[in-house]
Amino acid sequence: MSAFRVALRISRRNAWRSKKRSALILTMIALPVAVATFLATAMTGALGPEDQGEMPLGRADAIIGGSPETTNVVQEEAGDGSSVSWEGPDDGKPFTADQVIGMFGPGTRVVQIDRGYVRYRTPQGYRSDMVQSQDLRDPIFGGTYYLVHGRLPTAPGEIVISSEAADRGLKIGQTVAIDRRPQLRVVGIILTPQVGPPFDFIAFPGSVSVGDLDDGGPGGRTVWMVDTPKAVSSADVPRLNARGAVVVRYAGPDGTRGDTIVSESSSGDVLSVLEVVPWIALMLLEVVLLAGPAFAVGQRRRAREFALIGAQGGSPGQLRGVAQADGLLFGVGAAVVGAAAGVGVGALVSTRIAIANGTIPHPFAVPWTAVAIIMAMGVVAGLLASLAPAERAGRTDVVAVLTGRRAPGRDRAGRPALGLALVAAGLTVTVVGARYAVAWIVSGALLTQLGLVAALPWLIARAGRRAAALPFPLRFAVRDAIRNRARTVPAVSAIMAAVTLFMAIGVVSRSGLSDSPTWADAYPQAPAGALFVRGTDLGPDLWNRVRARMRAELPADVPFVEADIPSTRSGVPLQADVVPPDQDPDGDYMGAMRVDPGGGGGLLVGDARLLRYVLRRADPSAEAALRAGKAVVLDPGAVHNGKVGLMLQTQDGSSDDTDDLTLPAVAARATGQGWARVVISPEAIRKHGFTTQAAFLAVDPVDYRVPPEAAQRITAELAKLSPQQLTTRLEASRPADDTLRILLLAAAAAVLVLGMTFVATALAAAEARPDLAVMSAVGAAPRTRRAVKAGQALVISLTGVTLGVAAGLVAGVAARLPRTASSVGEPQFGADGAPLSAHPASFTIDVPWSLIALLVVGLPLLAALVCGVFTRSRLPAPRRRPA
Repeated sequence: MSAFRVALRISRRNAWRSKKRSALILTMIALPVAVATFLATAMTGALGPEDQGEMPLGRADAIIGGSPETTNVVQEEAGDGSSVSWEGPDDGKPFTADQVIGMFGPGTRVVQIDRGYVRYRTPQGYRSDMVQSQDLRDPIFGGTYYLVHGRLPTAPGEIVISSEAADRGLKIGQTVAIDRRPQLRVVGIILTPQVGPPFDFIAFPGSVSVGDLDDGGPGGRTVWMVDTPKAVSSADVPRLNARGAVVVRYAGPDGTRGDTIVSESSSGDVLSVLEVVPWIALMLLEVVLLAGPAFAVGQRRRAREFALIGAQGGSPGQLRGVAQADGLLFGVGAAVVGAAAGVGVGALVSTRIAIANGTIPHPFAVPWTAVAIIMAMGVVAGLLASLAPAERAGRTDVVAVLTGRRAPGRDRAGRPALGLALVAAGLTVTVVGARYAVAWIVSGALLTQLGLVAALPWLIARAGRRAAALPFPLRFAVRDAIRNRARTVPAVSAIMAAVTLFMAIGVVSRSGLSDSPTWADAYPQAPAGALFVRGTDLGPDLWNRVRARMRAELPADVPFVEADIPSTRSGVPLQADVVPPDQDPDGDYMGAMRVDPGGGGGLLVGDARLLRYVLRRADPSAEAALRAGKAVVLDPGAVHNGKVGLMLQTQDGSSDDTDDLTLPAVAARATGQGWARVVISPEAIRKHGFTTQAAFLAVDPVDYRVPPEAAQRITAELAKLSPQQLTTRLEASRPADDTLRILLLAAAAAVLVLGMTFVATALAAAEARPDLAVMSAVGAAPRTRRAVKAGQALVISLTGVTLGVAAGLVAGVAARLPRTASSVGEPQFGADGAPLSAHPASFTIDVPWSLIALLVVGLPLLAALVCGVFTRSRLPAPRRRPA
């Protein structure tokens, strides 16, 4: 029998005899393998490849749109419709079925789809979205949808809705109405590939007239799904374009279904892979450091076994082989168990993940290459974790172990020069690379960790010189850690690596609280203490129910501040943009994200009460101008020659029609932050041919401060009416608080820190048993054993936590440095056009002192307390061996 097989048999027998330790090691290695495998398999099944093109192709070979009246159609060579230009009328007569069949010859099958934008009414209000009319039961649509709930439409008047429409409150059994036509009933909810323009519902053919649809896109309002006798190749696209057809087909020159278009360059793929490498290496290092002490415990307990093998002629190399067989056995076993668990869980939840992400679930397939790489990483982690214990096993002193004497330790100073060089390099990479990408910070942190691991024996030895003044338990613990650095360094390194990660996250999290909000809605939308409701295109009936629900929760004498926004004669809401004067050199506020109380671009229509609410004061001259039909503008820079220019357009962008409106205006500065850009009277806007519709309702805190409890009840009630189109909010200061996040970080750190401390302390206590016996013999009190073990736990945990906090602070500060490659967001402006935030070059660093206190003070003391409490005061009787 070969030595390798003998080593594996010995390792297997020992693993079976030490079940708890074996389970611990398997869990340490298998858990990250399972997580990585789960992500690889579940994401592959949930985020599979989508059809290329403007619309999903399903089982069709191509989609044909356009019109015989269309000319000069030009598409990309791939023919995917992503870039197309043409000449001709937008509402030209579409191709007929016979014309499309004539393009491809006999044996061609075509299915009609009508699509376009339509304005419709639901119980939650009005909307304008892309809709399609098609029979989803036709096999040609296979793969273009996934039925989540309900059933497919089977007759005119039935529709299925998208998951986004369901999230807005539309449900199966409810109806939608298009103008005065018969209502359409919802019978199901579907998912579709995330390509092409998003739509709200698909109707059965005959439910929606083509005349009701607007702007169907480059292919027109009517397109054809085409099943051809042969694939549509890239050579066919110019021929079809010459006949006025816009073509969507499968990617690749020959148009086969298996081809895909590479959307990113290979160099971009390489860079994306390289960005993941530091994270993988950091995870691998943490696994090695976590499992290392457990292997060391096993090597210590098997010292007599190694000594017996050596006494029978086993060489140091064979002893190392027996110890390293543990790493191979546990690595392979953990890799298999972790991969099986990851694949199994991924297979169970991949469909749910896809549905949650709004994508069509694809057939589950295991990415065997990725799984094999992850399993190989698990095996490597096991071998690396057992490397140091195997080296100690190879240096077993046979005589000392068999006679019960302690083998003299080998004083290794580590590699301080290499370690300090790696620390310097890591800090340099962290600081310099922080200006470019997070991957550079992770790479620098990895180098720093490796440098500290290499220099730890030297650092521990130097720190031990200061231990003379410490109390006896701590002095003994420090000197024991120095004498057994091979056992101390892995535990301290594991604690340090974990704390570094959590500390860096804590610094970034706490510092991020001082950043300006990213979204405009995160800024105050109303005066402090105001309760407001915002919603556009809801309809009069729904607004009446909103008023009734609010009135039921508020005193009868509380007045409401109401505001309208302009709309077309047909009731379509309009978005307003203030046109800056031509000579104004600063037009930055045009197109900027801003506070928008009414959802109409800052233009509110109302009376003097609304004006007082907006200005936060009474202004008799401004109120007189409002009654006289003038616009009150809160940004004086927008008024030129006593006039203000407004550009009105539909809010949903379904139409390119815009109206420029010039009104006589006066400027009035608000007290503090203004809550509108322009206020005009209903008579003034109607004078120019527009109508109005309700969009905003508020309770002014000057009149009444709504209690938070009442505001919560109102919010809950209004959410039932229209959860997506209604916004209800009690404006109150919300101090940034990351207490929960800090506690979660501290809890995660506690699990790792305490676990590693207990393992290392148990090993240290086992090796210190002869010393404790000597202490008892010379008269040491029984509690000395408790104090010594508590001191060992305190020294190990405090050393690792202190180094980790220092390294984590560096990484966290580097993560906050401004990056040259990062894109600068759009400036934020208030409703009155005044800037809300700037983008200074400086950055804010806020150190989470509470997290540091929990890590540096709380965890070491907790570890010492637990070890002291759960340690027996008296030593067990020594086991006698026959002479």
